[in-house]
Amino acid sequence: FLCFLVPSMSQRMQEQSTPMPPPSGINKPVKRLRRRKLNNNNSQQIMKLGVGGMVLFLIMLCCYSYYSNVPHSYLGGRLRGTAKKSWVSDDAQKFNEHSEAENANHLIIVAGHSVIIGGNLEDAASDEHVWYLLDYQKSVGMPQTIVSHIQAGISEAAKDPKSLLIFSGGETRASTGPVTEGSSYFRVADALDLWQDKRHGVRARTATEEFATDSFENLMFSICRFKEITKFYPQKITVVSFTFKQRRFEELHAKALRWPLNAFSYVGIDPSASTGFDLQKSTVAEYQNAAKPFETDPYGCNSPILQQKRLDRNPFSRTPPYKLSCVELVDLMDWCGPELFPYELPWDHV
Repeated sequence: FLCFLVPSMSQRMQEQSTPMPPPSGINKPVKRLRRRKLNNNNSQQIMKLGVGGMVLFLIMLCCYSYYSNVPHSYLGGRLRGTAKKSWVSDDAQKFNEHSEAENANHLIIVAGHSVIIGGNLEDAASDEHVWYLLDYQKSVGMPQTIVSHIQAGISEAAKDPKSLLIFSGGETRASTGPVTEGSSYFRVADALDLWQDKRHGVRARTATEEFATDSFENLMFSICRFKEITKFYPQKITVVSFTFKQRRFEELHAKALRWPLNAFSYVGIDPSASTGFDLQKSTVAEYQNAAKPFETDPYGCNSPILQQKRLDRNPFSRTPPYKLSCVELVDLMDWCGPELFPYELPWDHV
């Protein structure tokens, strides 16, 4: 367009700059000077328009060239994926590819604590903007710790080919939309390629549980999710979470489910003290806000604090389906205590 426009303007300027013969009876010098002055002004205006258009065109061309080759993760970090990279490779292991998942007998649970809200998942181990974090979770190394939990779950699964790894956590945050903690962890594992050696087949033995709203449900619902996949209940359970939650899982939740402690393992990982994380403060808060209420209400049915948490963390009114898939546990799921569930359970003889 510019190649056509510039010669045309040049030709037009030459035509306009050629003086016309003055009519008779008119002061020739004055008329000629005025015509030249007008023609020169027109020429300058046209030339300015042409140069301005050329500059604008070049700027637009440069911008297009730059932004079409920059990964989306650099454009504010809010677009899903990048221009040239997919989270899932073409040769990614398919779930239960060689019946690995359905033949598992060891349940490994990574309890979720956040959902993804940013598209630059490659920065999930360092950028707080990738995760939806509550105020008390900010500036204490949560991104690094969440990814460490994911890595620990994968490492535990790599050690045992008969294990099934489950990332557990539901749609817990109203402002993020219906995004689950379980699927968020899985996506980060894909984006960071945390699956280790494919010979371990961990990705083919990894699923999600997407209804839990608290730690008790992380444990009970993941047991049911294991049953859905394998058609059997696990013989062993390993939980990955924070160290200050170990007592809650081992002494309160496992006890409420009457799960045998000799078949229960716990992997605790906390943020580094260098991030500003205060383990003592977190331990006190853990006891006051969670462990203490569960001591008197082991199934989370009667405590106003625990009930409100479950309501707040289920903003989309999801109903867990596990009474349909784990019919042996219907009475347990309906049990509110405060005394322990007194009837037979499938793992009583594990």
